[in-house]
Amino acid sequence: MSISLSSITATSLFVDIGPPAPPLTIPSAPFFRRPAAAAKTRLLRLSFANSSNTHRPESSGFDSSSEEKQGSNGKDKFFHANSLKEILTKLKRYGVSGILSYGLLNTAYYLTTFLVVWFYIAPAPGRMGYLAAVERFVKVMAMVWAGSQVTKIIRAGGALALAPFVDRGLSWFTLKFGFKSQGKAFATIAGLCFGLAFLMFVVVTLLSA
Repeated sequence: MSISLSSITATSLFVDIGPPAPPLTIPSAPFFRRPAAAAKTRLLRLSFANSSNTHRPESSGFDSSSEEKQGSNGKDKFFHANSLKEILTKLKRYGVSGILSYGLLNTAYYLTTFLVVWFYIAPAPGRMGYLAAVERFVKVMAMVWAGSQVTKIIRAGGALALAPFVDRGLSWFTLKFGFKSQGKAFATIAGLCFGLAFLMFVVVTLLSA
């Protein structure tokens, strides 16, 4: 039994080559469009991130400006407190003359401001009775006291400027009226100031009652 060379060759070729390969499929157009869509979404995300980052420094700048304002206000208050303390310390060097100078300015301030507020800023409507007059006196004095807290450093500076002249006047007053010491002369002047202010407050309040 003989096998031909041609059949062997065809069989070996069939065995070596095997089954035919599947046909090559070419992807459609939408397959190539996916990377472009992904790139677009990436660009949108990056642009959104950059825009949010650009707005962040503005808010931080606003916060820093507000912090700077608060810091400047704190510095102003600190400087005001230190300057007032320094003025009062210098005023104490004059002893009773410095205290008297500050007291005289306080008396002048309270009397003048009380009269201005009572008759011009918030004038009385007329006769109001004793109880209403007393209530009005308390309200006006509260306004005057609030103003004194604002003008304290001005009055302290004025008292420091007038302290040398008050010292000379106190010495003259002590010798003129025969006081044994400046302390007793100071007590007399202070009592006169308190008495004058009290009398004026009472008279004005009773006249409006």
